[in-house]
Amino acid sequence: MNLKQHNTFSPRQTARAIGVSEASIKRWCDNGKLSYEKTVGGHRRLSLPVILGFIQDQGIKLRQPEVLDLPAAVGPGARTLEQACDLYEQALEQGDQARSLQIAFDMRLAGHSMAVIADKVVAPAFHALGERWQHGDVEVYQERHGVEITRRVLLRLKDTLVPPEPDAPSAIGATLSGDPYCLPGLMGELVLLELGWQAKFLGSQLPHTTLEKAVHDLNPSVLWLSVSSVGDPEAFVEANARLYALCLEHQCALVVGGSALTDQVRPRIKYASFGDSLQHLGAFAQGLSVYTRQNGHGFGQAQF
Repeated sequence: MNLKQHNTFSPRQTARAIGVSEASIKRWCDNGKLSYEKTVGGHRRLSLPVILGFIQDQGIKLRQPEVLDLPAAVGPGARTLEQACDLYEQALEQGDQARSLQIAFDMRLAGHSMAVIADKVVAPAFHALGERWQHGDVEVYQERHGVEITRRVLLRLKDTLVPPEPDAPSAIGATLSGDPYCLPGLMGELVLLELGWQAKFLGSQLPHTTLEKAVHDLNPSVLWLSVSSVGDPEAFVEANARLYALCLEHQCALVVGGSALTDQVRPRIKYASFGDSLQHLGAFAQGLSVYTRQNGHGFGQAQF
């Protein structure tokens, strides 16, 4: 397992973080309970994903999370997803990045998947914040700052994921021209990474011509489009038709989802799968992996 892409910690730091002896950490390393890598000098180093996974599996309380560069108050509490959503919205409104990080990592340490955190905490919190902005209860700067805070939170959560294997299936994601919203795409990347995919969110407002080039160059198994805004429906439908045909040619599944795919737009577009949530994206990716293993070839445009 390649752990070098993540922050790593010594057995002593790991022991301080979870409140056990350094000897215990080394013993767990030696008997295979904790994966580790060695430095050139022969010293053990443990990655954040491995440490957090061990904490979850063993039901160990995180005593000093700051040792692992985590928010100081983080820990698997009894908070429900609904409570976490309310608290996350409040933290965004107040511009409190530390609190936002704590809530997200609480949910992570409680064993919730990236898809559940996205669908049950982050997305509804933003929906509520957006509604309050539209009613004049919060300012534009608060909503935009909330976007920036959440972008940073998502990138920090990415550090908790084990890197995909070199031969893992690949996926690329984007939003098309006229759609500036990056957070759904970033969340999609984390969902797929957690499932072992080599996933890359390429960015927002990409012309369909450059996405066509990306499909040619990167040869992904999945292209996912997050659609939160459709400026020109006719241009969007045309771009979708070109991308679908290209994906069909390259045995790449085109997956779409997003709030802008209304009853007026959706019947006019083509796709391999439509998702109402990031949990749907995750389920599709898992189904695709099973299909590929069983059939020994690309997925193409079969439906799930």
